[in-house]
Amino acid sequence: MSQEHPMPGNTVAPRRQISIPFRQLRRPPALNVIGLPELIGLAGAALLAILVVFAYIYFYLPANSHLKSAELERKTLQGQRQASGTALDEGKTTKERVDKINASLEDFESNWLPAQSSGRMSLYTVLNDLIKSNGLRNTAGPSYSPLDLVGAKTQVQPGMTAEKQSNAKWQSIYPGIAVSVTVEGPYQNIRHFVRDIETSRQFLIINAIELEGVRQSGATEPPVSAPIQPRTSRSVGPTSVTPPVIAGGRGGLVSLRLDLATYFQRPEAKTAAP
Repeated sequence: MSQEHPMPGNTVAPRRQISIPFRQLRRPPALNVIGLPELIGLAGAALLAILVVFAYIYFYLPANSHLKSAELERKTLQGQRQASGTALDEGKTTKERVDKINASLEDFESNWLPAQSSGRMSLYTVLNDLIKSNGLRNTAGPSYSPLDLVGAKTQVQPGMTAEKQSNAKWQSIYPGIAVSVTVEGPYQNIRHFVRDIETSRQFLIINAIELEGVRQSGATEPPVSAPIQPRTSRSVGPTSVTPPVIAGGRGGLVSLRLDLATYFQRPEAKTAAP
């Protein structure tokens, strides 16, 4: 018998033992991909995220709050500017009104009021001429009492008459004189006398009228008082003061008492005029 010999190609090589560290066997496959560069990049990304959060909290939020407060302040300032503009316009309008009133007062004082020195003598002359021209008889007065300026401190004396005390209500910013006169004559002449006072060039204000009939015996009838709204002697239009009709007829004698007031230019206005 022939001995069998194994074929060289059919022989099985013995297994070699590969020595692998145990730590490598337990490491997860994903960790094998992350190396040092990846860790550095991850740390940088985390740092950037922290910086973004820090910038959002410490920069963006305060800036946004400051923006809102600035917008609110702008609206407030715009409202104040609008209110100031309105007040300025009103101030200009008020100033224009004040200037217009002052100009009107200056025109009135310079063109309608006489000087105090010459105005008094002219007033005396005008009243006497009107009394004579209308055929009236002067039974009382004219009595003249100065009118103090408004705001002047006048000490009330115990012996001061009621007439002087009543003159205080006719005070003005202009110096003036209160006049009280009583005349007697026919009714028609009395009417003409009142009309002539109103149309005279003197600036006269009729404050009160009192009429009473006079009998032939000299006794007087009960007076008819007529306090009126003050009217000037230079009023425009039909504003004449008509004495009330009294008993005794239009042809009888009538006694008329007039309370008048007239005003003059202020001394400082006269000196300030060019």
